[in-house]
Amino acid sequence: MAGLPLEGIRVTDFSWIINGPQTALWLAAMGAEVIKVESQVYLDYMRIGPPAMADGIPGPNRSGIFHNLSYGKKSVTLNLATAKGRELAYEMVKRSDFAIECFAAPHTRKLGLTYEQLKAVKPDIIVISISLLGKTGLEPSQWVGWGPMAASYVGMFDAQAYPGGPPRQTGGTWPDYAIATAVVFHALAALRHRDRTGKGQWIDASMGETVIGEMPEWFMDYFMNGRDRRQMANRDDRMAPHNTYRCKGDDKWIAIAVGSDQEWDALCREMGSPEWTKHPAFGSQVERWKNSAEIDRRLGEWTREHDHIELARRLQEAGVPAGPVLDSVEVHHDPHLWQWGYWWRLRHHEAGERILPGLPVKFGGVPEFNYAPPPDLGQHNREVFGGLLGLSDREIAKLMDEKVIY
Repeated sequence: MAGLPLEGIRVTDFSWIINGPQTALWLAAMGAEVIKVESQVYLDYMRIGPPAMADGIPGPNRSGIFHNLSYGKKSVTLNLATAKGRELAYEMVKRSDFAIECFAAPHTRKLGLTYEQLKAVKPDIIVISISLLGKTGLEPSQWVGWGPMAASYVGMFDAQAYPGGPPRQTGGTWPDYAIATAVVFHALAALRHRDRTGKGQWIDASMGETVIGEMPEWFMDYFMNGRDRRQMANRDDRMAPHNTYRCKGDDKWIAIAVGSDQEWDALCREMGSPEWTKHPAFGSQVERWKNSAEIDRRLGEWTREHDHIELARRLQEAGVPAGPVLDSVEVHHDPHLWQWGYWWRLRHHEAGERILPGLPVKFGGVPEFNYAPPPDLGQHNREVFGGLLGLSDREIAKLMDEKVIY
């Protein structure tokens, strides 16, 4: 789309599942031409995994999560297990600014997609490698792993557990999405570096280290003070009250975080200044923190009488940091997200209308990102292999018969 920041940049994307495709999605939405290299030999799990099929009808082009990860891209099918398939892949890399892969180190070498292998093809290529714990270092650098495994390895599941309980996992595989956002920043820095120096770059990205960077207080407390911060649940080491509290209705909750005397006074006024709030045990921030369990009990008795959304609005207006804990249905219908333009409607030729999340940013000079429909499997084979690489229709047909383009 004309006028987007990355117009004219080409990405050959060998990645699959989540973190690599999400990185490529950011680049595509900002205008880069992203060519997803996939194969019927091993279909991208997101094309067939849940929550996948519209109306329960199977098919590689109908997956909701694949649509969410793939709008604005192109798709070619190429069997990298064949010598000719790797040759064509290298020809694509020669014409690209970025190459992305997210395989475990042994598989990256086997497929011929290491930085040294791709640099030999195009010296100034920028290669983005995403893995569980990076591609270099000790034995864990060779491991296969998903986002939750990264969060587990670096201690997050233990840190957010309830005291005395087992590790508690965050729903979903958010480390994949977190590292994708971080990697885009580094990708753009590498692009700037290449434009200034003519030199390419290898971005060796670790999901585990990304998670560590999002919880630094746990590690700094240990490094500086020797304290092992464990099983904090929703508690904070300074603020109180700081928790989620049940509200009126079926499994409805509100999050409240009070960080100053002024915010505590505002909360007390909204509660009608009950007698218990005047006790010396709650007279300062330090005392409130020491007695946070009692505050949680008392405050929870009050919040149960209120609607979570209305109460959050009321507390915000009073100067109290609070927010409703929305479920997925409430997020889907949230009027702010619709008005802001985060949700958008995809009209897909097989799946029909589908609502997808867009980018969580706005560019002042860009009216709309590239929200083109996600590609069907191999939809752009002739465009890429014929138009970009210059193969004839006969050559393409022969390679399809030989299951190289497959």
